[in-house]
Amino acid sequence: MTMGNAGGPYRVPKRHGGTRAFLLALAMHCVLFAFLWVGIRWNNDPTGVDAEIWDVTTQMAAPKAPEPEPVKEPEPEPERPPVKETPPEEVKPLPKEPDIALQKKKEKEKKEAEEKKLAELKKKIDEEKRLAEQEKKDKLEQEKAKKLADLKEKEKLAKARAAELQRITGQAAAGSTGTAARSTAPRLDDGYKAAIVTRIRSFLNYPGQEDVEAVYTISQLPSGEVLGVRRVKSSGVPAYDSAIESAIRNASPLPKRKDGTVEREITATFKLKEMRQ
Repeated sequence: MTMGNAGGPYRVPKRHGGTRAFLLALAMHCVLFAFLWVGIRWNNDPTGVDAEIWDVTTQMAAPKAPEPEPVKEPEPEPERPPVKETPPEEVKPLPKEPDIALQKKKEKEKKEAEEKKLAELKKKIDEEKRLAEQEKKDKLEQEKAKKLADLKEKEKLAKARAAELQRITGQAAAGSTGTAARSTAPRLDDGYKAAIVTRIRSFLNYPGQEDVEAVYTISQLPSGEVLGVRRVKSSGVPAYDSAIESAIRNASPLPKRKDGTVEREITATFKLKEMRQ
C-alpha cells in the first residue's frame, strides 16, 4: 500500500506476481505427474519393489489398527469356606492380692463348720452306743425276769408236788382207811384216758416211722397241770422217748373228767402207729 502525498487522493497499489504463482503451480503439478508415472512403472516391475506415493495435497488414510484380541474374562475363583473367626482369648484378670482379714475369716468359718460336723458325728455315735447299751440292759432284765418267773413256777410246782406226795403218804399210812378210799375211788374210764392221749398226740413232733411204743406214768395237780413224767418202759429209740416226754409236758394242763376231777396219776402206753392216726 502506497500513501500519496499529504493531502492528495488515495491510490490503490497494483498487484504484482499473479503470473509467477500460476507458473509455479503448473511446474509443481508436472513434477507430481512425473513422480506418479515413475511410481506406477516401478510397481509393475517384476522385481516386486514396493513404493509409497506421497501426495502433498491428499493425505492417505492410515491403515486400520489390528482388532484387539478378545479379553478373556477371568474365571471365577472357587468360593472359599468361610473362615471361622477365633474369638479372642479372654484375658483373665490377674488375681487380686488376697485380703488377709477376709482369708482368716473364711478359715475360721471353715474350722468352725468342721468342728460342728465332728461334734454332731460324735453325738450320733454316742446316741447309738447308748441305745445299744440300753437294749442290751433291757434284754438282760427280761431274761432275768423270765428266769425269776420260771423259778417261781418251779417252786410252785415243787410245793404242789410235795403236798401231793404228803397226801399220798398220808393215805398209805391210814391203813384200812386208805383201802376203803381206794375202793370207793372212781374207776379210770377209757374216754378220759383217750382224751389225755389225744391231747398229748397233738404236741408230738417226731418224724420217724418205726413200730415202737413207750409207757409213761404222769402225775398231775387237781387243775390238770403236769407235775412229773416218769418213764415206765422205753421204746428202745431214745429220740422217740424224748419226743413223748416233751409232748406230755407241753400238753399241760391235761383234760379233766366230765365231773371236773382228774386222776392224780395215770399210766398210758404211747404206740407210734396210734399216735400217727
